[in-house]
Amino acid sequence: MYKSYFRDLYGVYAIADQANLRELQRKLKRGIYEPCDPCKIYLPKPSGILRPYTLLTVDDQIVYQAAANVIAERLAPRVRHRYNVETFGHLYASKSSSWFYRKWSDGYVAYNQAARKARADGFRYAASFDLTACYDSVDYKVLSHFLAELRFEPEFSALLTKLLSTWAAAQKLIFLNHGIPQGPLSSGLISEVVLSYFDKKIGRLPQFRYFRYVDDIRIFAKSEKVLRGMLVTLDMISKEIGLFPQSSIIAIHKVTDIEDERKSISSPTEPSIKRKVVDQKRLRKRLKELTYNLKVDHPTRFKYLLAHCEPTAEITARLLKLYERYPSIYPSVAKYMSKYKTLPGSAADKIIEDVRAQKLYPAITAAWAKALDGRVPKDRLVKATVVVNSRYKNIGLQSDARAALGIWLMNQGELTKKQFELACADRFSWWPRAQMVLSLTPSLLQEPSVEVQLNKLLLKQVPDELAMVAGYMIAFNSLRVTVKPKDMNHKAAMLLRQVGAIRRASSPTCGVHLSLERMAGPVAAVNWRLFFRGDHRLVEKQAVQCRALAETNVSGWVNAYDVFCDWLLFGLYKNNPSLGTYVLGSIGSNYMSTRLVTQFPAVQAMVKEIHEMRYQSNLSHAIQKRGGAPTKTIRYKFLKTMKPLIQKAVQELAKP
Repeated sequence: MYKSYFRDLYGVYAIADQANLRELQRKLKRGIYEPCDPCKIYLPKPSGILRPYTLLTVDDQIVYQAAANVIAERLAPRVRHRYNVETFGHLYASKSSSWFYRKWSDGYVAYNQAARKARADGFRYAASFDLTACYDSVDYKVLSHFLAELRFEPEFSALLTKLLSTWAAAQKLIFLNHGIPQGPLSSGLISEVVLSYFDKKIGRLPQFRYFRYVDDIRIFAKSEKVLRGMLVTLDMISKEIGLFPQSSIIAIHKVTDIEDERKSISSPTEPSIKRKVVDQKRLRKRLKELTYNLKVDHPTRFKYLLAHCEPTAEITARLLKLYERYPSIYPSVAKYMSKYKTLPGSAADKIIEDVRAQKLYPAITAAWAKALDGRVPKDRLVKATVVVNSRYKNIGLQSDARAALGIWLMNQGELTKKQFELACADRFSWWPRAQMVLSLTPSLLQEPSVEVQLNKLLLKQVPDELAMVAGYMIAFNSLRVTVKPKDMNHKAAMLLRQVGAIRRASSPTCGVHLSLERMAGPVAAVNWRLFFRGDHRLVEKQAVQCRALAETNVSGWVNAYDVFCDWLLFGLYKNNPSLGTYVLGSIGSNYMSTRLVTQFPAVQAMVKEIHEMRYQSNLSHAIQKRGGAPTKTIRYKFLKTMKPLIQKAVQELAKP
């Protein structure tokens, strides 16, 4: 399901995959890699609340998976002996395997067999111990503790938790200290780093049987007393690592039918489905049995059967009634509807009405839009267009719904040039914008204004994913490239160069520029490689350290940025001999130079402010040289003072 959001994006990335991976590796080694803000969508759960789903850029997915690969190799030797004995989910395959995890269905089978054997061995009492919002609750200090036990360096843990903090944030300005993103394959392995603590603490004892499938723990015992003691133990363990048991569904009970304790998809097998042969008549009868009185008592089995069902009027009518009672089954129902070449009129009417009225769950709107696309009866097309257009105009619409509705309008020839231009605006997340660009129809691609808009998306300030997609659409639709390489997003430039649309790519990402932007906001473009020449790599590392300290320790930032200014003056004097000579470390005796004040007043003002604040920092001296007052911790508000000074200084250096 997760990869279905990215199939086309993976293809675009792969056009220049080696160049992209080399650039990604360089950023990580130089310490200038920055995660992109995620695109968040929310999916309805059976309970009626929402499950957050996190869409990461392809680069972020690769970095996350790389970290998970390294962790898996160190974790596996410590936990592999429990595979399919006590733990049954997210089982690491091995470095030599083509797949990251072992086959999940084998884990289901082993889990069920273990439960059956426990009951056969006389363990007649059972209880479930589920955790509430497990992924959302994983604390980064707890995760770092277990990573340290696996002998990872603090720098590795700091990088990983920094990435997770960015990806866990629901809003750009609110960052959390807990939570791993739901959706990416890697998150299952990261959760195992913490959850395996349960397995380690419980151990193996003859009084009970303990089985864990991700965050779902089942215990079997021969007496209620032993079982109750185990539940208390599990509760204490969860509190040690900051997780929360779902107390409302924890219940001790006597096992009467072991099948009720088992996880089941197609076991026992369905007679209507034998390998690839499906008896549709028998299958429809079975679906009716499973939904007797419009109730879905076995949702997993219901979804499994529905996935194999060819649409009929009777089943379609039944499904729409079931959907009204159980909105969370919408993915299966929407996929079923997508099997129609043309939807029945009654079904189309109900779906169109739900698109109009659905306000709680935008993910359902997205699924319906995809199901309607190309399948609306001709006599309902005008009505559908009016409804979809009305919903699409909602600026605050969730990303998946925005993309699906916009693509529907585009495919019907109803999306205007102005609407497409608005769809590309930076008020929206990168993912729906990329999906809209990838779905451009031939008629829109012939519009000069669309070509202009695609070229705007090649610029440096545009998110990488969107710029690559714009480059792809330009290159493979024989459109003109009007943006100069020096102004172009590096990822887009690498793709265009790969297909021969331009002769050379733009300069690789500069850590100095990125760091200054993180500290001060938008700053003018300076060729820092040319400015610092052979010292660029050293200065880049200093700038990255400054950026990190700006977010965590302003006193440390003042000292670090003073060193950056020392390098800045050293480069400035070398590039402008009329200023005189400059020796590294002599910032204190040079920042009041008359020539510097005259020729570069903005640079001088910035250097003066930071160097004089350094005298007040308790990380520089015990007392201030002027007046002898004790030094102090610098407050964060000083950053606000420095931001405009940095912007003006960089603007001054950017002038020819």
